Amino acid sequence: MTFKDIVSKIPSSTWEVTSERLIDIVLNSKNAKKMPSGLAKTILYYWQRDQLASEIGLQRLLEASMHIDPDKTAETLKDLGLQELTVLLESQ
Repeated sequence: MTFKDIVSKIPSSTWEVTSERLIDIVLNSKNAKKMPSGLAKTILYYWQRDQLASEIGLQRLLEASMHIDPDKTAETLKDLGLQELTVLLESQ
């Protein structure tokens, strides 16, 4: 299952808060070196255009947070009531 498939299961009404929480993981992690530079550039591109709460922005944020801290990402999704997505992410 792709990140696009996973993000499509997130209700659009929660995209903004999900985006904010994933941004926190990406920015506050000590494991930032685990994120590929191309992915970091892509996130910056969407951030500059205020599109991190869009479907494609969430895909990239989810991908980055999984690179950086998969456990924290799963915990965050559970906190947001998206427990079923954690099972999908484990298959990544």
